[in-house]
Parts: sequence; structure tokens; C-alpha cells
Amino acid sequence: MNSFRMRLIILLITCTGLPGCQTPAPEREPLSVLMVCEHGSVKSLMAASLFNRSAMQRHLPYRAIARGVSPDASVPAPIATALQQEGFDVAHFAPTKVSAAEVEQAARVVVIGLNPEVLEGRASAPIDAWGDIPAASVNYAEARAAIQQHIDALLDEFEKGSPPR
Repeated sequence: MNSFRMRLIILLITCTGLPGCQTPAPEREPLSVLMVCEHGSVKSLMAASLFNRSAMQRHLPYRAIARGVSPDASVPAPIATALQQEGFDVAHFAPTKVSAAEVEQAARVVVIGLNPEVLEGRASAPIDAWGDIPAASVNYAEARAAIQQHIDALLDEFEKGSPPR
């Protein structure tokens, strides 16, 4: 291989920063939004599922996780069925107790149906309290609508550039 061709190959490999040179942007780890409810099997799971879908649709770098203060052993069957009908497979989801590390590392913490004092002092991020979510076991559609309304407002805030931290 001649030296001109070798230099051309090296130039193409190292063109970072040159006009017209396309290099892939590094993948940014999504920021976590911690959704916490009493049992970690209904409201926080619904919220995390709906949040993640909405954040992806808006191309926002946030991902929610569902946790509970006193986790259930599993997701109640009617809730699993309702979420399945919306395209969320939660059949193997195991409700998990919220950890101090998750609270400390979250970009935003949302408590659903709980007093925010449950997590205050442990969170380095803002804590939102969604206390107006009806029981999903009584009226899933109403609970879903209320959760989605909060999610839309939170994502609107993130889109406007309000940093979560």
C-alpha cells in the first residue's frame, strides 16, 4: 500500500471534529426517575411503565423504576392483565423494596400515595408527591389517566430544560 493511501485511511479514521465528518455520539446513560408507592406493585409500576413509554416517545434521556416501601410478593393479576393490554409485560416483575442508594442516585423521586417524609433526608433530588391517584384496583382507567397527567407535566418540565437536579 502506498503512503498516500495509508495517510488517506488514517485521515478517514481520525476525522473527528472535521466538517462533514460523522462520528457517532456517545450513548448517554439515562437519568433515573424513582417511582415509589406503598407496595411497589400497582401505582409505581403503572407510573414507571407509562413514564418510560412517554419518555421514549419524546426522546428524553430518563428512565423510571418502580419500587415499594413494603413490597408485595407479586403484581395483582387484574393489574398485570390491564398493563398487558397496554403492551406492558409485567408477568415476571417482582416488586422490590426501595433502597437508600436508589433514593440518593435518582434524578427525581416521585412518591405516589405516600407522605414524602418517608424518603426526605435521603434524596439528593427533588421529591414530588402524587397524592391524588385513585385506587387502580377500583378504577384502573381513572388511576391511569391521573398518573398519565402527572407524567405529562413532569416530562413537559424536563423538556423545558428544568434540570431534574
